[in-house]
Amino acid sequence: MGDPEGKKSKVSMLEVKSRSNTRSMVGFGPKSMSRLKVRRQSYGFGGVPGIRPVERTSNIAIEFKRPVLMYFPTYQLTSSYPFHLPTVRKEIDALLDEHFTDHKYNVQESPSLALRLAGELMRKLKAIQFNRYRIITVVTIGQKRAQSYNNAISFLWDHERDNYVDVQREVNSAFIQVTVFGVYLD
Repeated sequence: MGDPEGKKSKVSMLEVKSRSNTRSMVGFGPKSMSRLKVRRQSYGFGGVPGIRPVERTSNIAIEFKRPVLMYFPTYQLTSSYPFHLPTVRKEIDALLDEHFTDHKYNVQESPSLALRLAGELMRKLKAIQFNRYRIITVVTIGQKRAQSYNNAISFLWDHERDNYVDVQREVNSAFIQVTVFGVYLD
């Protein structure tokens, strides 16, 4: 049984389609580069009520850009003003006494408070100017509802120079954990 002249089999139609959809990868010119999709913005805190997504850059990040080095390397292996734990703990305690003592957990206000505390703590610690240290601040606020909370952060750690401060506080409806890392920068 042969096919009538106007019809083709399914197998031959698939071959025709696969040949027509095949494109050469060799000819990437400026015209084809304009059709590439731009990467989507990360979700971050966009889903949290009370926090409005900011454009591509953060308002805080402008202050924390690394200054351009205007001198030759000293090949110095130690810091002249190292990460001092009691000073950092004192700054954290002062900030928590000011902002967290009367806090009641609220779905809309607590995430924005965590961001505000992290930014303010970064500003205060950058003003101290620990020499040759990168400061990383993690602030977590959670609601107390008889649940457990585990937090894990991993770094490539130099036990002689790197250090951290971890402070926890609790009020009736919420808890806060503030962790500040001082990571030595060569």
